[in-house]
Amino acid sequence: MTVSPDDPRNAYEQVADDLRQKIASGALKAGQRLDGNAKMAERYGVAAMTIRHALDILRKEGLIVSQQGRGTFVASDTESAESAEQADQMISELGEIKTALNLINSRLDRLEERVRERP
Repeated sequence: MTVSPDDPRNAYEQVADDLRQKIASGALKAGQRLDGNAKMAERYGVAAMTIRHALDILRKEGLIVSQQGRGTFVASDTESAESAEQADQMISELGEIKTALNLINSRLDRLEERVRERP
């Protein structure tokens, strides 16, 4: 597949969508090593930076994992589940942080009111 200039999506989105579809269909299997960025860039007819951007998207989605010095691989179901679990945990922790910040802001507002009320 080469990137189409007539497609309204950005080139990196086209690449990410194509790789996502190949992973979903099983054409790229869990644990399979992806080609290097230069080879993929040549195959898709785009710059290596475009490939990096597409891979960043798939990495954030938990579909691929990169290992320093080894390459980029299709994530296993376990890795995807762990990524989803980590995301859920982070969302929960962010909710707790938001609640704590709201409490702190409320206390600060009350303190400011008391300071303004003093003669």
